Amino acid sequence: MNSFFSKYQIKNFILGSIIFFFLCIVFVNQIHLHLEDTKFDQFNAKINYSQKLTSSDTYSSLNRDCEITGQFSDRHKVRWIKDLFLQKIFLASEKVSNILPYYVNIFLHSFVIFLTLIILNRTFSFNHQYTLLFLLYITFVFQSYLSEYSYSIFEMFFLSLCLYASKNKKIVLFAISGILAVLNRESGFIILLSWLIFNKEFKELAVIYIITGVIFLFLNFNIISCIINPKYFIPLEHQTGHIDLHNIFRINIISLIKISILNFLLPFGLAFYYLIKADQMNKVLLAMLVIYFLVFFIATPLNNISVRILLLPLIFASIYFFSQQRKKV
Repeated sequence: MNSFFSKYQIKNFILGSIIFFFLCIVFVNQIHLHLEDTKFDQFNAKINYSQKLTSSDTYSSLNRDCEITGQFSDRHKVRWIKDLFLQKIFLASEKVSNILPYYVNIFLHSFVIFLTLIILNRTFSFNHQYTLLFLLYITFVFQSYLSEYSYSIFEMFFLSLCLYASKNKKIVLFAISGILAVLNRESGFIILLSWLIFNKEFKELAVIYIITGVIFLFLNFNIISCIINPKYFIPLEHQTGHIDLHNIFRINIISLIKISILNFLLPFGLAFYYLIKADQMNKVLLAMLVIYFLVFFIATPLNNISVRILLLPLIFASIYFFSQQRKKV
């Protein structure tokens, strides 16, 4: 028996190591899309990227002045806790080596993606074919140049953790994960709805919403006049360099079809397919998918594919309810 568990653990360790190494490679390829002059001097390009990771100019959210410019970057200021956390890590690593922040960034985000896969597996106990689906989805998304990828990766992780806590009725873990999700990005308030996917305790969820809201407002009290203005989170102006509702009909039909398929039809279609095929459709999961669809359509650039990775946990939740039906047959 001990020999069996030993071989089983070794097998899982080797498989996990291969998956983590693969995720690191995928993420490195993404980072290289952000590097400048890599063809001429890759080493200096990495140093320059490390300097960006530690520069205060990169973390505009740490400037606590309240102002509404009509740009999506305005709302970054409510995410200052997460940005401060990252900056401290990169500054500490820079003391060891001026190129180390580059590698720490790769390891940190690859590890968070890896942890997301582990948590989803612990939550839904899916087989290896769905592990492959997870890796294919991540690889597909990371082939494009991603903006704000860090927020999306951490939001995907916190959503996975909330689903695990919800399914296993660990309300303290759920509350902590939900609070961290909101501090990472304001759309984390949607994640709190995941408690109702596996539970019907509305009063407990209401208490969590109140606690999370109070913490959110307290930590951002110095910009409260901006937070209460709807334009702060949903700018009504056209965003330069992005495709949004203001210029959706000004782009060529090929680009519009491409955006519709890659950024909406594929990610949401996959989730809706399994959800509809399930014997009993989970209405809360359906509501969350609809809300995310509206948020992506109205409050984010239509060509921003990075936010689509946070749909992965909801896709696997849909697969779970579909698989439960097949087990009963």
